[in-house]
Amino acid sequence: MKKSPYSSLSEINITSLVDVMMVLLIIFMLTAPFIQAGIKVRLPKAKSTVIKETEGLILAISKEGDVYINNDKVEMDQLAESLRNLKVAGEERVFVRADQDVPYGVVMNVVGNVKEVGIDEVGMITELETIK
Repeated sequence: MKKSPYSSLSEINITSLVDVMMVLLIIFMLTAPFIQAGIKVRLPKAKSTVIKETEGLILAISKEGDVYINNDKVEMDQLAESLRNLKVAGEERVFVRADQDVPYGVVMNVVGNVKEVGIDEVGMITELETIK
C-alpha cells in the first residue's frame, strides 16, 4: 500500500514550549524572594530555628504599633473579635512578626488577645542572628 503525500504528522514539536517554561521558571525563581513579606518590619535578631510562616496565621506589628492579620490592618479594639472569628474558622496557630522597635507592652497586649480567644500555639518570628 502506498502512503499518501498528505499524511498527518504524528509528532508534536515541543521545543518552543520547553523554552517558554524555562523562561517562566527563571522569572519565578528570581521574583519569589521579593513576594515573601507584606508588612515592612525589622525583626529582632535571635539564635533560633527558622519557622515556616505558611503553617499558621501571621500577626504583624509595625513600628508605629499598627496590627495586621495576614496583611490586613486591624484596629486594636477589633483584634480579639477578628481572632475569635479565625479561631472558629479553624486557625490553631499564630506567628507574631513584631518590629524590633515596638514596645514590649504592645507585643504582650497582642499575644494576650491571641491567648484570650483560645489559640495556644503562638510563635515569635525573628531573624537568624549571624555569627561574626
